[in-house]
Amino acid sequence: MKKAIIIGLISVVVIAGIVAGAVYLLSANSAPKMEFTDSADVINKVVDTYAEDQKFFAMGGDMETPVDGKAGLMNLSDTETINYMLHTNDELVAQTDEIASFVHAMNANTFTSGSFKLKDAATAESFCTSLKDSVLATQWMCGFPEKIVIFNVNGGDYVVYAIGNGEAVDYFKTQLTTVMGESAVLVTEEAVA
Repeated sequence: MKKAIIIGLISVVVIAGIVAGAVYLLSANSAPKMEFTDSADVINKVVDTYAEDQKFFAMGGDMETPVDGKAGLMNLSDTETINYMLHTNDELVAQTDEIASFVHAMNANTFTSGSFKLKDAATAESFCTSLKDSVLATQWMCGFPEKIVIFNVNGGDYVVYAIGNGEAVDYFKTQLTTVMGESAVLVTEEAVA
C-alpha cells in the first residue's frame, strides 16, 4: 500500500512538472508580436515617437532611394552600399529578405540604425553575434561611436541595431522598448571602444 501511494505521489509530481514546463515553453514562445509593413516600418514606429527636442536631421534608405527624416528600404543587390552604411558584410546581407537604414545626415557616427528582416528567425542569435562583430570591427575615420544596442524583434523575425552617441542610442533604446514591449528583446548593449 505504501509503495502504491509513493508511486502515485511521484507520478503526480512528475506530471505536474511536465505540465508546468509545457506552460512555461508555450508562454516564452508566445510573446506578443507586432505587425510591420516592412523593415523600415520597424524603425519608423520608434522614430515616430521621438520628442521634438530629440529629433535630428536623418536619412533612410540608400543612394538610389533616399528617404528624408524616416527609415527607408535598401537595395539588397547593392551589398557594397549596405556594408558601407551599416557596417555589415556579405554573409549577413545574404541572410536577410529586407534591410532598412536610418542614419544621422551630418555624421553617421552620431547615429546609425539598421533593421534586418531575417529569412530564418531561428538564425537570429547567430545573426546578432555576427552583426555585433562586424560593426565593432569597423575602422572608424571621423570619430568613434560610443555605444551599440542590438534587439531581436518578434522572436527573430527582425533584428534592429543602433550605434552612435551614447545619449542618442539610449533614447532610441528607450523608445524601442516602450513601443515594442515584450516583442523586442535586448541582445547586446555595450560601449564601443
